[in-house]
Amino acid sequence: MISNRESARRSRMKKHKYLDELLAQMNLLKEENNQIVININMVNQLYLNMEAENSVLKAQMVELSHRLQSAEEIINCNNVNAGDDFLKTWDFLPWESERIITTYPV
Repeated sequence: MISNRESARRSRMKKHKYLDELLAQMNLLKEENNQIVININMVNQLYLNMEAENSVLKAQMVELSHRLQSAEEIINCNNVNAGDDFLKTWDFLPWESERIITTYPV
């Protein structure tokens, strides 16, 4: 009878020890899970920031592409009209060479 009691006590101790180990493992896994959730949230925030920055850069690229296209059209227009006398009329403006000096009565 003493051996049965001793065996039951050892069995309870073994179960208690196993339960403590499971609880410790559960707490460790909860901590790891929390750290993973924190990392996921941080990566998501970084992703959203990069996505917003990417949108801004795409908009800037579109704007700069339009400006480049306009500049190229102006250059092409000037190259086509390089021999045109219409544009040469702006090279000499008569009022630049003649200055009119007037005096006001005091």
